[in-house]
Amino acid sequence: MLVTGAQAATVSTEPSQSAFPPAAFSSTGTYVDAPIVGWHWYNEPQPEEEDEPEDDTVPLSVLPPNLQMSLLQKLTKEKLNSAILSPSPEKAADYLRMQSYLMNLSGQFTQSAKKALLLYPDLDYNLEHSRYNGTATLQQTAARQQQNDAIHNLGQRYGLFMFYRGNNPQDLQMAATVNQFSQQYGLSLIPVSMDGARSEALPQTRQDSGQAAKMGVSQFPALMLVEPGSEQYQPLAWGFMTQDDLARRFLDVATDFKAQY
Repeated sequence: MLVTGAQAATVSTEPSQSAFPPAAFSSTGTYVDAPIVGWHWYNEPQPEEEDEPEDDTVPLSVLPPNLQMSLLQKLTKEKLNSAILSPSPEKAADYLRMQSYLMNLSGQFTQSAKKALLLYPDLDYNLEHSRYNGTATLQQTAARQQQNDAIHNLGQRYGLFMFYRGNNPQDLQMAATVNQFSQQYGLSLIPVSMDGARSEALPQTRQDSGQAAKMGVSQFPALMLVEPGSEQYQPLAWGFMTQDDLARRFLDVATDFKAQY
């Protein structure tokens, strides 16, 4: 459409609307700086790159040993319970793998311990207390000698007081045992009856005249070690005891109950 000069003079003086934003032009009116934004594919917002989640897995080997073992045992038990409650070949296999892994660790420890005994022989219990049957007789002989020495040493310092009830079968059995024991080892023995009845094995029995109360004896039968002249005493046995056990008790008292193993 053509426009005359007059018509042109009446054209509005307001700035004409351009398809390009003002910032797109320089002072000379040409495009120099801003990119074209009229077409949406040039100005689509770019998706922000998401940070990959950090791996928070902790290797088992960096945990304290107690925690490692606790977790392994817990996992093994969970797999066992799962295989029992919901049986399947796969679950059974999972449990067996865990069990095998722990057994392998245990086997490695056993072998390491054997090697340690070679490198550190002072830790070998077998050097002093052999576990082999071939040495059993030797060990028994040595133990018996220790017991005999203890009985002899205590017998030189102490005598025996035997408190018993002549009408009690267990007391009478203990009286006979103590009588045989004292004769075998040459120990001084003073038997004391608490009820007036005497054991045939101990005809030298005397009646209690306050000795039991003085020594604090209230359970019977009772065997006391008494040091003549000093009035020092200590219990050796309460109740029934065999001669073998009596011999071991002498060793315990002589060594102040030091461990013999």
